[in-house]
Amino acid sequence: MPPFPFVSAGPRLRLEPLEATRANGAWRTSWRVTNEGHSEVQLLSVRAPHARFRAEPADLDAAVSPSTDIALAVQVEAGRAEEVENAFVILVVRQDGERWRVMFRVRVRIDDRGTPSPIVESMTSHRVGFTEEV
Repeated sequence: MPPFPFVSAGPRLRLEPLEATRANGAWRTSWRVTNEGHSEVQLLSVRAPHARFRAEPADLDAAVSPSTDIALAVQVEAGRAEEVENAFVILVVRQDGERWRVMFRVRVRIDDRGTPSPIVESMTSHRVGFTEEV
């Protein structure tokens, strides 16, 4: 028996922003989630908790096989030609029977028309229960 228990490497996901359209006073942002790992991944929820790029938690029920598109209604508190730094899009997923929190750090540029254009800068994941679920 190995000296340490097997620890799952966690999900390997890529998040790609697709478009942002104005809808009911918010921005409807669409994203493509791609599974770059070998294990099946099920999306359970999504949220964006930043004060200037904010979306309430939304339940999901979608397999990422190999990719799936999701939508998120966000409130953007930034003016034209401004930038929001250190925003996050957070997915809760299930992989191999375990729940994971996958956090994508994004920078959001606002163009001259006022349209947000997110840029994904990094991804980290933590098993739910490793820290308090947010």
